[in-house]
Amino acid sequence: MLTARENLEKKLQSVAYLPTMPQVLLQVERALKQEKTAAGRIASIVREDPALTTSILRVANSVIYRGKLSSRISSIPQAVARLGFTEVRRICMTSALIRAFEDYGHGINHAEFWKHSVTVATATRIFQKYTDKPGLLQTDEMEDAFVAGLLHDVGILAMDQFFPDLLAEVRSYAESEIIPLARAENEILGIHHGEVGGMLLANWNLPDRVVEAVTWHHDPDRAGKTNRLVTQMVHLADFICVNQSIGQTLEGLYDGFSEGAWYDLGLSVDEVPQMLDDLKEEAERSEVVGGTA
Repeated sequence: MLTARENLEKKLQSVAYLPTMPQVLLQVERALKQEKTAAGRIASIVREDPALTTSILRVANSVIYRGKLSSRISSIPQAVARLGFTEVRRICMTSALIRAFEDYGHGINHAEFWKHSVTVATATRIFQKYTDKPGLLQTDEMEDAFVAGLLHDVGILAMDQFFPDLLAEVRSYAESEIIPLARAENEILGIHHGEVGGMLLANWNLPDRVVEAVTWHHDPDRAGKTNRLVTQMVHLADFICVNQSIGQTLEGLYDGFSEGAWYDLGLSVDEVPQMLDDLKEEAERSEVVGGTA
């Protein structure tokens, strides 16, 4: 007889699917990997996607990015020059992924879900600023942490999409027992939404660090050693955002956070007040990037 976990995995394999990776995102990714990419090349790709063009111009003209004195701009090359390639990539990633999953999870408040997810993604940059281990966090790891932060709760969307009654049962149990959603999922199903998300994202051929970070964002000590730093960043960013009540993803409060993650990332308790202040700024930034401002 199949266990609850085995039964869920079997059902996921038969009915669950992900939307295809947005083509515009793949084109932008390829262009940005070329050493001599110019703003004009990015502009020519983005112009083919009106929604993405609108998103980039909106962000570039927001007060948080242009300040109060800079003039408004109306072209993508100008926006790329103002924002920089890294920020443009993140805006493209955010806009494309939110749209890719717009038909998932009808029982979930998408505005609040993505507010939380984008804030977790942007909050991962805090750790590079406050680590006492210079050179620990490399550019590739930071970018993977951003993507994993965006997608860390996609398993909840999938559960609501394909197994809404099961998710409702788990939520009810979590609320009655006053425990986190992930723990309730483990107790009832033997699998939690991080693992569900990781199973699905593996089909997108994303980097192993991203898939593993999504899978183990509630239990970063289970991530492989080579991928653990990214998982730890997503874990701590999620923990902080949940406990600061930024957005709503049904997760409930964490049981606690990984002390190992705190140590491995070279963070100091003395810096916590300033980190929380920075998080508030990242929350404002995420509302602009995610389109909820």
